Amino acid sequence: MADNKLYDLVILGGGPAGATAALYGTRAGLSVLILEKMMVGGEIISTDRLDNFPAFPEGISGAEFGMLLQQQLDNLQVPVQTTEIEKVDFSGETKTIFTTSGEYRGKTVLIATGTEPNLLGAEGEEELVGRGVSYCATCDAAFFKDKEVAVVGGGNAALEETIFLDRFTSKIYLIHRRDKFRGVKGLQDKVLSLPGVEVLYNTTVKAIEGDNKVKGLQLNQDGQGRFLEVGGVFIYAGRTANAPFLAGVDLETTKNGFIITDEKMKTAIPGVYAAGDIRDKYLRQVITATSDGAIAATAAAQALFA
Repeated sequence: MADNKLYDLVILGGGPAGATAALYGTRAGLSVLILEKMMVGGEIISTDRLDNFPAFPEGISGAEFGMLLQQQLDNLQVPVQTTEIEKVDFSGETKTIFTTSGEYRGKTVLIATGTEPNLLGAEGEEELVGRGVSYCATCDAAFFKDKEVAVVGGGNAALEETIFLDRFTSKIYLIHRRDKFRGVKGLQDKVLSLPGVEVLYNTTVKAIEGDNKVKGLQLNQDGQGRFLEVGGVFIYAGRTANAPFLAGVDLETTKNGFIITDEKMKTAIPGVYAAGDIRDKYLRQVITATSDGAIAATAAAQALFA
């Protein structure tokens, strides 16, 4: 339920950026509230392994990482409200957030709601989401054990998820519209070394076919039509800022909705900050999200106590 308290800092999103901001804000003496529609940890909780975060030499599962974040917030008695944000009003000194559970107010606000996957735009894609069309291999790979599947994309996400899927599937067709990948060389080398992966360069997906589940893909490969029989398709066509509640808000963003900030995570609106994947930034990783959160909370505290 909403309360009448005016918080120093209201954080929209409980992923690594938002949770870190809450820790830094609380330790700086701010009254802090996190609004999160799912669980603390955000999208990272669906990740199988987090291997590149410092101090975890054997890696850690995304779910466990999220639980540790929650425990740390509990230790500092940071309140987390499970709710969905509908709209915001940043026009005055007091910022108001309207949610499915009521209104919350803050002297400052941090937007840390992350991103969501882009649709490929192929015929049949939306109709078959959850029935063979997926945007998260670590979430759904177990449903495709010993099956042939396709992965669409050429960036780091597509390569990483191909490596993960290879543990489960009998064969993977990695479909890329260009003649070379965009992902880092180490990932490329690993993917190309997997005997169960066949790369289809210069190929696009025209349609995803199936009635109640995916049966195959209609492809355009080197200008020629081809039908590829697969039981599932994992799509990595980029991501867009997850912030529909910002419609009509005068924030400076990129064409994909990523929020532009300065080095202190300040947006174009005084008292409003952005951190994590929703920012316009070079590298979207857990380590950079936590860094953003720490900077944003510290900047907010300095502004409030100035």
